[in-house]
Amino acid sequence: MNSSDGIPEKISEAELQTLQSVEAAPSGEPALRFIQRCQEWFEKWLEANKHPLDANAIPATQILLFVFSETPDLEHNVKFNALGTEYKRFFAGAHAQDTQGVILSNENFIKAYRLRTSLTSMDDAFDLVSAHLGDDDAFVIAQLSQRRMLYHLPGGSIDDWCVDPVAYESRLSEDPLSAEKIEYDVLEFHENSLKFAKNQIAKMVWVGKAQPYRLLPNPEQRIQSYLFLYLNASYKHLKGTVDEEIVGKGGRADIRVVWNSPPGSPYQPLTSTILELKVLAEGRGLAYHKDWVISGIKQADDYRRKDSEAVYTCVFDARKDQADQMLDLDALATTKNVRLRRYLMEAPVDSAVAAVVKAVKAVKGSKKNTTKKVIKKLAKKAAAKI
Repeated sequence: MNSSDGIPEKISEAELQTLQSVEAAPSGEPALRFIQRCQEWFEKWLEANKHPLDANAIPATQILLFVFSETPDLEHNVKFNALGTEYKRFFAGAHAQDTQGVILSNENFIKAYRLRTSLTSMDDAFDLVSAHLGDDDAFVIAQLSQRRMLYHLPGGSIDDWCVDPVAYESRLSEDPLSAEKIEYDVLEFHENSLKFAKNQIAKMVWVGKAQPYRLLPNPEQRIQSYLFLYLNASYKHLKGTVDEEIVGKGGRADIRVVWNSPPGSPYQPLTSTILELKVLAEGRGLAYHKDWVISGIKQADDYRRKDSEAVYTCVFDARKDQADQMLDLDALATTKNVRLRRYLMEAPVDSAVAAVVKAVKAVKGSKKNTTKKVIKKLAKKAAAKI
């Protein structure tokens, strides 16, 4: 943008600091904003109905199924007709004690309609999800009496989700926010949700055992979305704001956490931490992976603000061979004052497939047994032992 005299205008640092104090609207894709809205509604409902909850006055059968639709007024009688046909407007701000049933809603609950008055049980809710929703649908199941909320983002297998659903947990740690706390929470997210193929969120990122080293499309965005929701649930009670895809002077940061600076902090009035996420996927060479991590280090440095306590490059390693962790890049990260962190991901390798691959490699390495017939025989024998 240019001024009237042709000189380019720039936003001053004071203006940038002022913008940081503005509360961010829900960010991300529409489906992710829908899940955030459900989180907010769930917490406000729990607060508004604290006394009946504490008195065990909320029955176990009081269950809600929120389903996302960009155009609920058009899709309710076509795509989602099997979920119910009541079609009465749902008023999200009421937080009524007896709220239940199936709700079809857009991302901000402005267009929300109740399709079914009630659900008989959690099994009933799961049955609806399994029978009538697809892998690309976003939805939330809330069991109000148990203060329990389960959510599904587009892309993850419905069948896998029904076996091990992703749960929203309102985490009430009283430790003050800091870069070190955020780093610890990212590590905890990885350890509990992503490190092993059996973990809940890992199943929503990998294709599965049929293609064990293949990730679903846009893996960085998927991990970013789940990590965002995890941190968002962790810091609300600490008055921390978590936002994503934030545009700053250096570009668009993946995740930013902002909180009010404590007295004596060198960052005033706010403190922030920036997370830049990179995924190393199978099928690329070492040179490509190295360049990808280097780009993440440079991006994290570029996204740094004057109130940034720390900036991180978080590398999620989904390669088949994770032996080379490119430790030589630590020096570059240190030079730029970027905290480089690595998180290994286990692929969902079927044990039978692994045994076959091992047998085939053993045969190929033998000078005596090189025929396809012997390879096939040994592979079949290895699989039979599983």
